[in-house]
Amino acid sequence: MFGNYNNEPLKRVKEVWIYNQSATINKFKYLSIAALLLIISACTYSQQAKLEPSSSQANAADTTNIEPVSKAVSGKVNQKGWEVNVTGVKYAGQKIQGKYRTYEAAEVWTVVSVTVKNTSGKRQREDDAWFLIGLSKLVDSKGNKYDIKEMEFKYDTNLLSKPFSQGEARSVNFLFDTPKGIKADKFLISDKNLESIPFKL
Repeated sequence: MFGNYNNEPLKRVKEVWIYNQSATINKFKYLSIAALLLIISACTYSQQAKLEPSSSQANAADTTNIEPVSKAVSGKVNQKGWEVNVTGVKYAGQKIQGKYRTYEAAEVWTVVSVTVKNTSGKRQREDDAWFLIGLSKLVDSKGNKYDIKEMEFKYDTNLLSKPFSQGEARSVNFLFDTPKGIKADKFLISDKNLESIPFKL
């Protein structure tokens, strides 16, 4: 009787131990399989990344030696005492030397030149104008839109905080960071109602 009584706990402990060992082995087996799958997938991705460079990488080598090409544009809107005149578009390279600093694009610069003139017959601030020039966009021939990345002021920047005198005009170059080889189609200027006014380029 005592022999059977004493052996029963040992037998139970042994069974629990064997069960735990079996569960641990199964866990390690599944973990090993998961780790192996992760390694295989990482190697496959690495090989694809080496074989398939991005379009930006493919174009990176040939964006620095682009000959700037300029195109004259005639687009003008005159309303509520302000005249906005889009005077040209230029396809530049990756770097543009401005009056105050150098501008560097991720791809290449497409530059739209705009002149704003006070036609009201009195002094007035651009803040009160019907347009929001800083929200302008460029649209290419495929319908892709680009936001302004930089602005090169073609006048004394001390005038930025001053009103326009009667008949005064100020010119700005808007710089758009675009892929190489695009064709600029439209320049969109937003009014105070956020409606776009298109200028054909």
